[in-house]
Amino acid sequence: MKIRSRKFDGRCGRHKKYNPAVDGLGGIRGGCPRCQLLFDIWRASLELNRLIRQFDPNLDDVERPKPATPEPDPRQMSLID
Repeated sequence: MKIRSRKFDGRCGRHKKYNPAVDGLGGIRGGCPRCQLLFDIWRASLELNRLIRQFDPNLDDVERPKPATPEPDPRQMSLID
């Protein structure tokens, strides 16, 4: 199951500087419904991450897997040796 491959970069058209992680619920001006939705999305993402870590505590999702380095072709001559 693939869940966290989606990147979301949303902003309110009227309140472009509103950041739910910094401003919180109290930073919503005039009860703006789009800012409220941004806050709800942010809060849901925190809950999703908490549940995933609860399901698999050994999950290391901070570091991306490193691609395997290809083996050098034995026919290629080395300029260093």
